[in-house]
Amino acid sequence: MELVVHLNSNKFINDFIDIGIKYFVVGTKYFSCRQALALDYEELRRLKHQLGSAELWVLVNALIEEHDLDALMDHLAKLHDLKIDGILFQDFGVLEICQENGYHFEMIYSPDTLNTNQATLNYLSTLGIDSAFLAREIPLDEKTIIAKNSNLKTMTQIHGVEYMAYSKRKLLSNYFKEIKLDKSVSISDGIVIQASGVDYGCHIYEDKFGCHILSKKQLCCLDILSSFTDFDYLYIESLFIDDLKLVEIVNLYQDALKSIGNGTYGKVSKELLPQLYRLESDVDFHHSFMFDATVYKIDDVRKREENEKCK
Repeated sequence: MELVVHLNSNKFINDFIDIGIKYFVVGTKYFSCRQALALDYEELRRLKHQLGSAELWVLVNALIEEHDLDALMDHLAKLHDLKIDGILFQDFGVLEICQENGYHFEMIYSPDTLNTNQATLNYLSTLGIDSAFLAREIPLDEKTIIAKNSNLKTMTQIHGVEYMAYSKRKLLSNYFKEIKLDKSVSISDGIVIQASGVDYGCHIYEDKFGCHILSKKQLCCLDILSSFTDFDYLYIESLFIDDLKLVEIVNLYQDALKSIGNGTYGKVSKELLPQLYRLESDVDFHHSFMFDATVYKIDDVRKREENEKCK
């Protein structure tokens, strides 16, 4: 079990290293989606040098269109020259280009919602994929079964906002244009949407790759972290988290991991959770799908539909 931190700033790199973090994820200005930090190549080079023996992984998780293939090949060549350690991707064109050119990144398949069973992952391992980011929408017991029976290294998210939906269409821009409202739609605008009939909102924003929707509630696994021992990588999402608070949050999780190792987690976890609540008192934390069933009996579904018709 190792923490993987999605960086949202380059201010506190040494603090993360001192905490003992060995794996870092960043985005770039090219072919990255839902990145908290977008670096150019020179900034990547400096960060790679600063990290020393720690590994630097880059998000190349955009869906690629044919007219972008030349730019993608150039981008991957530059990442290879910079000795980037790993790539999180979902388009198999990325895998094919890396294999054709002999690039030796850790290839981390991260298609958001598709990694839901070990059979698929074991097949992917035959294609040259090294690791898989498990879907957030399946419960922890199913994820654990996958991790135990997979030939790939497995990664799962343990903290932060979660991916909910993505469209290559400019949904926000089109909507504001239709209602004749002049409004910007970037992530810094802090736009939140809320569906009727629910009590929670979602972050929504646009970039050059389309429209992205993420949960406003944040996943928290500090109090159940001892259940994650079968996973190789535990991912901390930093979107919408203050950069200094992120250091403190990561430190709480690292303390939790240490306590699991020395057998004191039961006691330590009770102390760590109140610290998190004090640190992020305005955040609504939950366990998300960790304990939700994702398979329903058809009779139960029909009964629920009938009940809703009668309301």
